[in-house]
Amino acid sequence: MENQNKKFPFPQADDFSKIILLINLDDEKKLSDKELLGKYLGDIVERQVMYYISACQYLGLINENKEYTELGNKIRQYDSMRQNIELAKLIVKDDIFGTVFFYQQMLGVSLEKSEIINIMREYIDLSKDGIYKRRSQTVVKWVEWITENLNK
Repeated sequence: MENQNKKFPFPQADDFSKIILLINLDDEKKLSDKELLGKYLGDIVERQVMYYISACQYLGLINENKEYTELGNKIRQYDSMRQNIELAKLIVKDDIFGTVFFYQQMLGVSLEKSEIINIMREYIDLSKDGIYKRRSQTVVKWVEWITENLNK
């Protein structure tokens, strides 16, 4: 994935529906208002808001200035089904998410957290085991989101 240039950290944002909410925000200027976004995303704290902004940045949807990228604006114009397809494509383009997704699709089983962490270790250095465990939860949740939304 293009974004694996380490410019943005590996995501820690488990609820992919919150990412969709950020993509469909009516006014880009609101991306800089952490308090408003916290309420908009379901009464979450500022730290969690930043996890979701960072996840959008990791996917290439929002830039470092908290503005939608060309890709982000393009996806914003689509209806919800097309958005889901384009977002799923972005997710599986990432080596880690893609590997986990295709393992599960081809084997028909959910990978254990330890297996996901081993895949993650092949591609990124997060330095601490606890960080791998927390980020692996995001991998699980995003892959679940793809499976749930593309099998409707």
